[in-house]
Amino acid sequence: MSKRGASGAALLPPRNMAGPALLAVTLVMTLLACLALGSTLLVDRAAERWLTRATSAVSIQIVETRNQTADEQLPAVLRELSATPGVANFRVLDKSELVRLLEPWLGAGNISTDLPLPLLIEVTPERAENFAEAALRARLTAVAPGAQLDTHGRWRETLERMARALRFFAGLVLVMVTLATGTVILFATRAGLKTNEDILDVLHQIGAQDSFISRRFEKHFVKLTAIASTLGFLAALAFFYALGPLVPDARSSGFLVYLICVPAIAVPFSWQVTRYYVMTSLKTRV
Repeated sequence: MSKRGASGAALLPPRNMAGPALLAVTLVMTLLACLALGSTLLVDRAAERWLTRATSAVSIQIVETRNQTADEQLPAVLRELSATPGVANFRVLDKSELVRLLEPWLGAGNISTDLPLPLLIEVTPERAENFAEAALRARLTAVAPGAQLDTHGRWRETLERMARALRFFAGLVLVMVTLATGTVILFATRAGLKTNEDILDVLHQIGAQDSFISRRFEKHFVKLTAIASTLGFLAALAFFYALGPLVPDARSSGFLVYLICVPAIAVPFSWQVTRYYVMTSLKTRV
């Protein structure tokens, strides 16, 4: 027992400690954590882009009223847009563009020439926060009763709710995975203590400190966790890299850095759980 590392290996034989089963469970848990975190990040980035586009795109629909056709109301609407501060540019969509927008809903070839189509104006604000939505809406109503301003607020709210729900779900998954991993490590540590009871009794009789024994367990479980979490991280990395052609963000360096946080947290977490349980158990031994 001249060398501490060698004595540790001999005192607590690997066959008496949790091995492949713990490694497999930790690998799966790390993979699930990486997938939950990565999926949330990708959806969050996509939602942010959608929200930016929705905020920067405003449309005006002009429909026929009892007294005026849509074409008759168009000049007044264009004048108001030209006089409105904060409007970068605007354009009137032609009929072919309207047909393409409606085809996914009505079906290709189902839009006849006698179908009354509204006029649609695409407006790009200079800055969303400087866009006087309420004032423009009031002026449009005054000059063109059939004009309706759409800032896509309903879609923005839906996207925001979806993003919040996904973040909550991912957080819940991460918490559950963390608790499950901690529980597995606790049971594995308890099994290791139970299997090595005779050895632990001898060590206590010859004066070995609890911290010395605890380090033997810590080294074993931290090593297993490091291997398993690295393999789980690499599996998640391969999965997201395969999504690259469909989701370009999945291959960005910034995204991959976030995934490294999972194994980086798993290793010290395993160390703390093992140390706490072993030290607590040894103190209660008679």
